[in-house]
Amino acid sequence: MNMIVFSTLAGAPLAMLGLSTPVTSHRDCIFVVHPQVKTETLKGREVQVVFPDRPTEYPCSYAKGKSGTTIEFNNQNGWRFVVRMDAHDQGTWSASKDAESIRGLAVAPFGD
Repeated sequence: MNMIVFSTLAGAPLAMLGLSTPVTSHRDCIFVVHPQVKTETLKGREVQVVFPDRPTEYPCSYAKGKSGTTIEFNNQNGWRFVVRMDAHDQGTWSASKDAESIRGLAVAPFGD
């Protein structure tokens, strides 16, 4: 899996998470604005969390099992991201910091 598309819970495209491929258990990832993002989506809380400042590469853990894949990392503002993908390359993402959390949908359009 080299790219995961993040969407809001309503299904609006938000971002693409690009992943490096050198080693399975450790990868580096970076967010890129989805080319189909809408103006109203850019005003949401999700954008403030996913794109807090400037593009930054994050070290992330990558665990693949029979039932799916889990990717975890922290962004530069202290948000903890967890992406859970099922065996069909669809899943969810969540971000949490202190008592606040947000979540959305995720899909890996090119699979593994």
